[in-house]
Amino acid sequence: MRGDSSRILSEDMGQHDHAATPSRSLADMIAPTEEDQKLYPISSSAWGKIAVLAGVLTVLYWTELQGLVRLWLADENWSHGFIIPLFSLFLVYNWRRQILAAPRRVNYWGWLFILLALLIRSAALIQIHNDWIAELTIPLLIFGVVLYLCGPRVARLTFVPIFFLALAMPLPDSIYQSISLRLQNLAAMLSTALMRMFNAKIDVTASFMEVTSITGQVHPLQVAEACSGVRSLMAFVALGVAMAYVQERPFWQRLVIMLMGIPIALVVNILRVAATSTMYVFDKPELGQDFMHTAMGMVLLIPALLLLFLLTQLLDSLYMDADDEEENQDAAAGVETPEVKP
Repeated sequence: MRGDSSRILSEDMGQHDHAATPSRSLADMIAPTEEDQKLYPISSSAWGKIAVLAGVLTVLYWTELQGLVRLWLADENWSHGFIIPLFSLFLVYNWRRQILAAPRRVNYWGWLFILLALLIRSAALIQIHNDWIAELTIPLLIFGVVLYLCGPRVARLTFVPIFFLALAMPLPDSIYQSISLRLQNLAAMLSTALMRMFNAKIDVTASFMEVTSITGQVHPLQVAEACSGVRSLMAFVALGVAMAYVQERPFWQRLVIMLMGIPIALVVNILRVAATSTMYVFDKPELGQDFMHTAMGMVLLIPALLLLFLLTQLLDSLYMDADDEEENQDAAAGVETPEVKP
């Protein structure tokens, strides 16, 4: 009798506790929280190895690093090269908890990337004499070192910060000139089409424009290499990648943000060429040559950055709406969301 009453009492208590505890899915119960996630701090000996390897890589690539810094200083088209490594470091710092939480182990597959980088660099410098290809082996070598010392989990987490460095490598003159020529012709053609919408008289051939002013004077204009928009294009591609990875978001959203940097940069440059040409329509060539050419390039950066920011906000709202819809579907199916107490 006593055993039966004890058993009934224990069952009642179990039912009471079960009713008081909010239901949780199996995934919620086994998923580690941020506090429970085990971190693997970097030891002092590991920092020493990192310092030694960084020194070796610096000595090995000293010629390429010097050339990069000289180009960043001398060519304004690549002045953003100084920002690229800083943002890579920021991404690593921003993802430090995930990186420290990932188990680390030596992985000899890293030597494959290290040897591949050294072979490509040797071929680029000795056989084909291409500094750009030699410079591109820097992120490949860094990735190989990280994979060898830390393993695939850490290498995967640092993949984007490492290969983001490639955007700081100036393109070869042949590739740069080819892109620049196409963008010059595009800027001339589309800015002419835009101004003709406002009854401006302009004839265009490739990148050469003839603007007829309101007094009938003809002003010959050439969309030069500096007005091609290559600089803003490269800068906005780098900015698009940066904004795509600042916060956690689905890959398709990141791809949209990165790709949208290209048309935004092109539109900004077309508006700059059109605004500069407008000064010639009003017989103010001195303003078109100096003030408008420089000032509009800076002023139009503001709406361009705003467009990228609005794009990220729109994608964030779509992502949140999708999450809300999924929660509503779970609620309709009878799946309870666990209550989180402070």
